[in-house]
Amino acid sequence: MEDEAWRSVEIIRDNDGVPHVLQQKLLVFTSGVSEESAGYTKPAMEHRLVPLQDLTKFGGT
Repeated sequence: MEDEAWRSVEIIRDNDGVPHVLQQKLLVFTSGVSEESAGYTKPAMEHRLVPLQDLTKFGGT
């Protein structure tokens, strides 16, 4: 079985100085059905930027 998760890679500030988190998508194999073992994670080439205040309760002003 395969699932997905997002791993935080780095904090980046945009042109206005607002911190964003660069995240990378991970493929997570939750059981050993395929050739991958259970608990194995494989990075995907998909990334996203998420405002830091959306991820933490301390990000608001």
